[in-house]
Amino acid sequence: MKRATALAAAVVMAGTSVAQAAPINLLSHRAQYDVTLASTRPGGVVAMHGRTVLEFRDACTGWTTTQRFISDMSDAKGSDVHSDFIVSSTEDKDGKIIRFKIKNLVNGKTTQRFEGTGTLAAAGGVVRLTSPAGQHFMLPGGTLLPTQHTLAVLRAAMAGRSGFHETVFQGGDSSDLYDTATVIGKPVGKKQHDEDRIADTAGLLNGMTAWPTLVSYFPHEGDGERADYEIAYRLYANGVIASMTLIYPNFTMKADLVKLEKLPAAANCTATTTASAFP
Repeated sequence: MKRATALAAAVVMAGTSVAQAAPINLLSHRAQYDVTLASTRPGGVVAMHGRTVLEFRDACTGWTTTQRFISDMSDAKGSDVHSDFIVSSTEDKDGKIIRFKIKNLVNGKTTQRFEGTGTLAAAGGVVRLTSPAGQHFMLPGGTLLPTQHTLAVLRAAMAGRSGFHETVFQGGDSSDLYDTATVIGKPVGKKQHDEDRIADTAGLLNGMTAWPTLVSYFPHEGDGERADYEIAYRLYANGVIASMTLIYPNFTMKADLVKLEKLPAAANCTATTTASAFP
């Protein structure tokens, strides 16, 4: 399962000015979402249900993220697919290094596995994979890592800007390098806040502004006319994501926030990628 989005609006903003804005405090948290099929098109999925859990932690000098998405899908031909997708990553707070592990099991068999490290510099960067072993590819200058992109969205939203374009690498192989287009709406109202508070029994979103956001993910160096996929979501000022819609060419999924918990920040500054997520 890819992790990104697509766009249909002409908005331009200098990424450097966004990235240099004031610091933002991202909440260490665990968010649980129930996933259902929102709509389908000919040739798409006809039934599905699933659950995804996202853990995000401030690890002193970096951030760690682990996400697991388990789903059951059926297509128009009656084929059933059970998928178990796990991604775990560690990013340094300078946005220069990412270490990642990705594993996808379909009907109990591993269909995708990537492990590697991406290193960025002003002129560009390189990703070196240890699984599959020996592979590497280059990253263009100005590439953002996932958490840096989230921070860029928040800084743009707080500045009242409507969006921007950036190249983002999320971990994986060269197909996971995307040209993204982000559109940000005006802060959401009381109705949307009330919906999210049902899952937020600890009050972690109280007093937090949230913005409707659409991110479109286009293949890097593609024709730029059609996104691989899009994600629409409400993004809170502390980095919590609520009410996601994942839009693919043949179907759309809705992920509703059902549980939100605060996690302690890392006890020391040697935290690394969560290995336990990969049996």
